[in-house]
Amino acid sequence: MRVRFVLPIRIFRDKIAEMARKHQPDLIIVDRTVGGKHENYRTPEQEVPDKPLDYVWESCLTMGTQWSYKPDDVYKSTRDLIHLLINVVSKGGNLLLNIGPQPDGELPPTSLSRLKEIGDWMAINSEAIHGTRVWRETTDGDNVRYTRKGSDVYAICLEKPKAELTLNAPVVKKEVSISLLGGKREIKWKYEDGKVKINMPDGVSDQHAYVFKLTGVE
Repeated sequence: MRVRFVLPIRIFRDKIAEMARKHQPDLIIVDRTVGGKHENYRTPEQEVPDKPLDYVWESCLTMGTQWSYKPDDVYKSTRDLIHLLINVVSKGGNLLLNIGPQPDGELPPTSLSRLKEIGDWMAINSEAIHGTRVWRETTDGDNVRYTRKGSDVYAICLEKPKAELTLNAPVVKKEVSISLLGGKREIKWKYEDGKVKINMPDGVSDQHAYVFKLTGVE
């Protein structure tokens, strides 16, 4: 007759976490939505929450249709991936973007192309993404998402504005400056009927999203 003793999984988690933090005290652990002291953040998988969450979170999304490598997989477009990033960050989250490596260990050429194009957009607009926080408003209609950093608010347009862009959320009570990231021409704008109305300058190169930086608004 055999006697087997089974220790609760919680004890193993506690021991592993304790051992790991002896080597790295600032280690961040995710306990995959089971709750408890080891759940430093939560991970919505293959989805973006509808609104900001009151805890630290990270959306886990695939660039293609599945987590592992799949020959001839269908990848999300660069535009869709950038819009995913914007939607996650505007709600205060982090984006984990998965790419399944090929059997030879290399990343699929399509995924590398997507990363290059995302990098090109970030080279111009990264200040509206890195180190930002949720503003009091996250959206302004279907086309605009907001982020903030210090006293700066970023209005990120998912579609190229027409001749005039109207922002309903910002309140102008003091000296304000507005600029288009990557733009080389002066931005003309006015505050009218409680709305910020921005003239889209001519000659702006096509992008997947356009970022206006507003300094001094409330």
